[in-house]
Amino acid sequence: MISKTTRFEVLDSLRGVCALLVVLFHLPVSSHLHGLALTRHGYLFVDFFFVLSGFVIAHAYGARLSSGRDVRRFLIRRVGRVWPLHVAVLGAFVVLEFCRLWFHFDDITPFARDRAPEYLLTNLLLVQAYGIHPYLTWNGPAWSISVEMGCYAVFAALLLWMPRRFNIWAVLIAVAGALVVLNFAPRFMNTTYSFGFPRAAYGFFLGCLTHRLWSAGPDLSPRLTGWMEPLCLVAVVVFVSTLRGPWEVLAPLLFAVAIWVFASEGGRVSRWLATRPMIRLGHWSYSIYMVHMLVITIGLIAARNLQLMPNGRRVDLGSVWLNDLLSLAVIAAIVGLSALTYRWIETPGRDWINGRLNRKPDAVAGPKLAV
Repeated sequence: MISKTTRFEVLDSLRGVCALLVVLFHLPVSSHLHGLALTRHGYLFVDFFFVLSGFVIAHAYGARLSSGRDVRRFLIRRVGRVWPLHVAVLGAFVVLEFCRLWFHFDDITPFARDRAPEYLLTNLLLVQAYGIHPYLTWNGPAWSISVEMGCYAVFAALLLWMPRRFNIWAVLIAVAGALVVLNFAPRFMNTTYSFGFPRAAYGFFLGCLTHRLWSAGPDLSPRLTGWMEPLCLVAVVVFVSTLRGPWEVLAPLLFAVAIWVFASEGGRVSRWLATRPMIRLGHWSYSIYMVHMLVITIGLIAARNLQLMPNGRRVDLGSVWLNDLLSLAVIAAIVGLSALTYRWIETPGRDWINGRLNRKPDAVAGPKLAV
């Protein structure tokens, strides 16, 4: 069974799989993959990210934030984890807009609507998803890291000022987030720039509570996880594919159960997820999530110029099988680019921040986690 101080490679791999499902949700190609109910409702897998983030953050830092200095270091580390790649992709979108302006290769007006220059500041500060704007801006998927930074801040504040009441507050925040989404979000869990923070807080603090239960309980036996792991996967696929409307609010609860089961890494599914290709996919998951909309945007520009969008909404090569091949090619391009951004932007940015902090005399070594 997994040591409770090590890296969750299997959960990391699951995050990679979910990142690809989010890519398929956003991919505007008329393929068999696009027609799957699991793909059409792939926005729910962002909530898996939130629950998993709460789980691993609680594991890495739940017993380490006891002073203002600890909190400062924690928040700097979190910024160092997400901000370098975020800024790099944002910069690529800005370059794309200048290319639109200078070379006139696209009918879309440059620096307009969701790509207006005044939205750059909120994106740089990662506050763009707190109801400030009436729609997603620039790199749309970055809304989730915007609200997740808010979750980090609340998490740190609770551990600093109310550590003994953390569980109570985590329950209250998770319940409040779920109720806000259920009662006020027009599209329930498919909410981003307007009710994104309650959605994220619900999943994140549910993940923290899941970690408390997992760490306090005994390890699951291999025999038990052997049948629970495939059962969880089937339950997730069926739930995401079928249940709509208010029922979507239950998705983070199901994801929490799946994370609790797979955290032990004791079943056959875990052994497959622990293979090198799947582990690498997990390592690249944040890059996949952050760069995929840039690749899709460039692809849509090319498709419009080649008149491959007969309905104006999705790319269609005239054959659903050719569309399938195109979808796989785009996914391969996204994964390939993500491997590069992970190697040359994400990892150096994180390591530079960590290196600066580790040179401080108050540096404290912690467990190695995919956080």
